[in-house]
Amino acid sequence: MAATPSGKGIPWHRVVGERGKILIREPYASLQKKLLESEGVKVIESRVDLNSHLWKPPKTSMAGKTTAKKKPSRGSSQK
Repeated sequence: MAATPSGKGIPWHRVVGERGKILIREPYASLQKKLLESEGVKVIESRVDLNSHLWKPPKTSMAGKTTAKKKPSRGSSQK
């Protein structure tokens, strides 16, 4: 995060530690908490309620996906 260019709009305040803990020190921890709360994120003490706010990627199904056919290796014989 320290290497990110300034002014690029990277949402650094959405990065929290294990079990939703705000890891940075004051005064930035208070700013992070305020920014999260302004987005509707529930913060209890210094932890985000991950049961409500944890991102879960959508489940994808294999239906409709095609698989590439494997090319024969050079050493194999074709009949």
